Amino acid sequence: MSSSKQDQSIFDTLAARLDKDPGTPVNDPTESFWQVPRLPIADARSEQLPEVADVVVIGSGITGISTSLHLLRQDHSLKIVMLEARSAISGATGRNGGHIKAVPWADYYALKEEFGKESAMKITKFRLSHLDALVGEADALGEAGKVGLVRRVEGVSGVYDEEGWKLAKVKLQSFLEDFPEERGRWTICEDQAELNQLGLANAYGCIRGRSGAAWPYRLLGCVLSKMLSEGQLSLETQTVGQEVRCTRSTSHPYEVHTSRGLISTKHVIHCTNAYTAHLLPALKGKLWPLRGQMTVQSVPEAFPRVGGTRSWSAIWARGFDYITQSPAEDGSLYLGGGFLQGGLEKDQDLGSTDDSTLSAQCLEHLEAVPSKAFVHGTGAKVEKKWTGIMGFTGDGLPMVDRVRSHVSGREECEPNVGGEWIAAGWDGYGMVHCWLAGKALAAMVTGHEDEVRDWFPKDEFACSKERLDKMSAEGALERFFGSLTSENKR
Repeated sequence: MSSSKQDQSIFDTLAARLDKDPGTPVNDPTESFWQVPRLPIADARSEQLPEVADVVVIGSGITGISTSLHLLRQDHSLKIVMLEARSAISGATGRNGGHIKAVPWADYYALKEEFGKESAMKITKFRLSHLDALVGEADALGEAGKVGLVRRVEGVSGVYDEEGWKLAKVKLQSFLEDFPEERGRWTICEDQAELNQLGLANAYGCIRGRSGAAWPYRLLGCVLSKMLSEGQLSLETQTVGQEVRCTRSTSHPYEVHTSRGLISTKHVIHCTNAYTAHLLPALKGKLWPLRGQMTVQSVPEAFPRVGGTRSWSAIWARGFDYITQSPAEDGSLYLGGGFLQGGLEKDQDLGSTDDSTLSAQCLEHLEAVPSKAFVHGTGAKVEKKWTGIMGFTGDGLPMVDRVRSHVSGREECEPNVGGEWIAAGWDGYGMVHCWLAGKALAAMVTGHEDEVRDWFPKDEFACSKERLDKMSAEGALERFFGSLTSENKR
């Protein structure tokens, strides 16, 4: 960033935003396209709030649902209460771009430089494994799972900046050198005739590879509905988690205070992503919110209808946008991004948890993307627009671990009795982190930690004091702005 007084003032203002208590979700969010029609279980809750539980899961998005499901697969007898401040799956899971997309060629280079080859490879393999995992979960649901529209697609990342294209090729080569088994799965295209045939306009080149797309609200709604119908879970919507306290009980060492009463429990699991620092204030400035902007855009008749087989990213000199397409005949584009395209001085998204309002600077950019990025994009029209809140961490990696006293400020109970846990901070990468992170956390909670070490980046995602001490709001901003030309936030 510039060292000018004006830029420093902006930087200080942004850092102060990240250091704030994120609070709890606002009551009147913008209406997400994905959440219409609402799930039959959207407002499910008990007449009386359960007073006792084995596990209280705070948050009803993909992380909370996956953790709960895998806990029950480990121990079917567990009594789990899931708290949700608004309606079910009303947060980021029900408001995102519809991608199940890891972009290893764009991420691996930086991961290796910052965390070393071994950690970078483990994190990359973990992200790439999510497409198969989610396709498998949808298939296991049978006909019911088809509503989630989980599909394998070709991801096409178009680069609209000459220097950015040169760097993209370097990053791809670095990735393939350490992952030779991926050769042939990721291809370069920079011939203008080929780019035009792919429907890309004004791109210097593109990288094509395996990806996925889905309707997450419906998919996770199907999973959650099944758990509720089997009586395995108590979902308590419109129930705000207000405070966690330790008790003197030797069987239920925690007490969760909610807007509807108290629950005594053995375990508390924080699955609230951008809002986590509200109940764990030691994470302020280390795990912080960012508001993202999404649109649905109708397309001209000439625009190819390939949403069943393709998704896109448009990578600009600064920042990028992410695009999936309806697999139906309408071919509507689900297009999000636009972050900071209007400049730092206009930003209202960093540190914001207000998804009741739209992002004007993002929308101004997103309205023009189809005509700039696609051959047949001129004439696309915004039909729906909404925002959602993502959670970012100071080093770009999630936090999945037992919550120790240096995070909670509370005395830890004996591990064989219970504990507090966290799974949050997905950096806009939720669909290639959350499902298997929930599986790993469930194994940790039930004492099967050794079963996940082969495939889960446990040490990299741990909430050690050493890791957290390295984080600050100022450092997060420096890191974040330096990564804006990478395709690594969705």
